Amino acid sequence: MIRLTRPFFSDDESLAVTEVLASGMLIQGARVAAFESATARYLSELAAPPLDGPVHALAVATGTNALELAVATVPRAGGAWGVTDRDEVLVPTVSWPSPGHAVCLAGATPVLVDVDLDTWCIDAEAARPMVTARTAAAIAIDQFGVPADVPALRAAVGPLDVIEDAACALGSTLRGVPCGLTGDAGIYSYHPRKVITTGEGGMFLTRDGARAERVKALRNHGQSTPGTFVCAGPNARMSELHGALGAVQMQKLAVILSRRRALADELRAALPLRWQRAPDGAVANHQTLGCVLPTPTHGTLVEARDALLVALRAAGVEASILSYALHRLPQFQAYAVNRGRRFPVADRVVDGGLALPLHPGMTSADVAVVIDAVRAHAQWAFGR
Repeated sequence: MIRLTRPFFSDDESLAVTEVLASGMLIQGARVAAFESATARYLSELAAPPLDGPVHALAVATGTNALELAVATVPRAGGAWGVTDRDEVLVPTVSWPSPGHAVCLAGATPVLVDVDLDTWCIDAEAARPMVTARTAAAIAIDQFGVPADVPALRAAVGPLDVIEDAACALGSTLRGVPCGLTGDAGIYSYHPRKVITTGEGGMFLTRDGARAERVKALRNHGQSTPGTFVCAGPNARMSELHGALGAVQMQKLAVILSRRRALADELRAALPLRWQRAPDGAVANHQTLGCVLPTPTHGTLVEARDALLVALRAAGVEASILSYALHRLPQFQAYAVNRGRRFPVADRVVDGGLALPLHPGMTSADVAVVIDAVRAHAQWAFGR
């Protein structure tokens, strides 16, 4: 079976973990700091033109933790932080539920917004009419590593705090700005499906020094310095084991991105499907190779997509659905603002979405198998 994705590991990761175990220092320490420094340095060097000021990269236990901390540090008048139960936050409706859950868990109302048919990222014009006096922030998701058009979103929603969920987008850029830094705060995830992985793990990103200091305290039980508790905070620290893996993976990032982009170019050129597209001026990392199937001649789009998944898996190709429609989930339907509304683009992307294998370990033979299997079973979708 050609897997949908696989971590890109070597003996280097094993050695790094062994060194941590031998040291006896397992909680957040020097290796986590090295991972943070490597990330901040990489982003500063990737930006073109150069950034004005430092990048703050703060490692946490999961990407979800990073989202929760981003929501908890939305700047408010009078020096306050975070959203309240009086607030609303705009959230694209095509997503793994984490961004919406972060809003719910903070007590605010997630207001769902449809996505763009080409990029599958939040549609700025669909967001514009959803802004009210209660709106405190907007979340933009770089769907599968394709940058959301955050400048267009800013133009549509005004001076709201913009949180960039760049969980999938390490290495992607929009008009020279690295993903994770196009908003007021950003996050990465290091889940095994991401471009680099630490097993679990996340990174909070900002160029706002005061916000960074707030997150430093929050992630460590609310401590500004050891034993000085300035606020109520969770334990969202990253372990040294995860930090060691991350530091090694960052050394391989250039190779990983180059291979992913080459594989994506080859597969997209060979298969005339409706692939995800990046906005003008964007460079994507191809964290996921996805397409949206056309409406079939007979039956429903979901039936056609699911039948294709079964056929591809029988042919040894681990294809998958793309994502989820938050407006169909009960925890988001519970909010009156989301009931009775239509999200036609999201429905099409979710019902017709297909992800094909793409990871740096794929061989030329693997690519040929994927191409042959899709040609054999998805000819009906070509060119439409």
